[in-house]
Amino acid sequence: MAAAADDPRFPWTPGALPEGRASGRDMRATGDDAPFAVAAEAARRLREMIEGIERYQAHPWTRPLPDPPTVWSAGSARLLDYGAEAPPGATPIMVTPSLVNRAYILDLHPDRSLLRWLAGQGFRPLLLDWGLPEGPEQGFDLSAYFRDRVLPATEAAAELAGRPPAALGYCMGGAFAAALAARRPDLVSRLALIGAPWDFGNLSGLGGAIAALAAREDPETISARLTGLGEALGAVPVDALQLLFAALDPTLALRKFRRFAALAPDDPNVEIFAATEDWLNDGVTMAAPAARDVAIGWYMRNLTARGEWILDGEPVVPEAIEAPALAFCSVSDRIAPPDCAEALPRAIPGAGLRRPRTGHVGMIVGSSAERTVWRPLARFIAGE
Repeated sequence: MAAAADDPRFPWTPGALPEGRASGRDMRATGDDAPFAVAAEAARRLREMIEGIERYQAHPWTRPLPDPPTVWSAGSARLLDYGAEAPPGATPIMVTPSLVNRAYILDLHPDRSLLRWLAGQGFRPLLLDWGLPEGPEQGFDLSAYFRDRVLPATEAAAELAGRPPAALGYCMGGAFAAALAARRPDLVSRLALIGAPWDFGNLSGLGGAIAALAAREDPETISARLTGLGEALGAVPVDALQLLFAALDPTLALRKFRRFAALAPDDPNVEIFAATEDWLNDGVTMAAPAARDVAIGWYMRNLTARGEWILDGEPVVPEAIEAPALAFCSVSDRIAPPDCAEALPRAIPGAGLRRPRTGHVGMIVGSSAERTVWRPLARFIAGE
């Protein structure tokens, strides 16, 4: 590929085009040894990545954190009370995570648990853990999740605390939290969003390319494929979802495992890396109707940003949200890039916006998460 780097047909992305073409000219000018030097460097990086993978696989990490008490449940879903020991009158926080990953990213490690940290600050966080779709849940679309899980869980949280909770939504959970604030202002005192995608017409990089390719497909064909997966396997399998996430950043594995291989054995980030990687590999299946709503309604038709996302019979209108709102949209987020995520707080009247310099997962468990996300989040929920 190096020999053709400056060929007009070489598929550089627009951002990499000038540097990519220049690299081809430079290598030819260097001489006949340039391709061998490139191959040797590639082999070195690949070897370092493999060393990192082997080091991760050999790591003895096992997540030691027990689940807190369950205060509400329905089907596979549970509402976990992380503030069961909170003083009377503690501000409740209804926390809604993504449907496509395990909820415990918010309680990953004793040193990187947003929920336990919030509890330590005097709040009462209550986490909606979706569980795995089983039985009737395998037929759930997004409306069913909102109507039969988000709403009753939030009502239970409000009854338990004696007042409306603040709503905190992470990733896909941010869309549910925004819908809750718009539909049921009586159940939401404040709204906080972390990495919540909204405008799928503004996906950047390869994520935008994937969305563009998907848009060329017939929605009925996509729907039939997802339905077939659901009928054959009960739900859309983890591997299919993981493939999409991997495609958003094809060189991520190379970069992260090379960095991991270079860490000193006593570096505290070694254990955090192992914990995060275990979570990433502990994916969940997704109900086929919900997957259709996301793939077709969100990614292909961009119904959220167009004001046409119908949830349980009514459109979700972020402009109708009256609760104070604050959104965290990372400048380096590959899952919910800035232009995609920032569209939601821009639509909410008076919403605040913070742009931490970390990734999608880094806003929750990164080394700077407490300083750049957790503390401002706590101040906002406290009304400061």
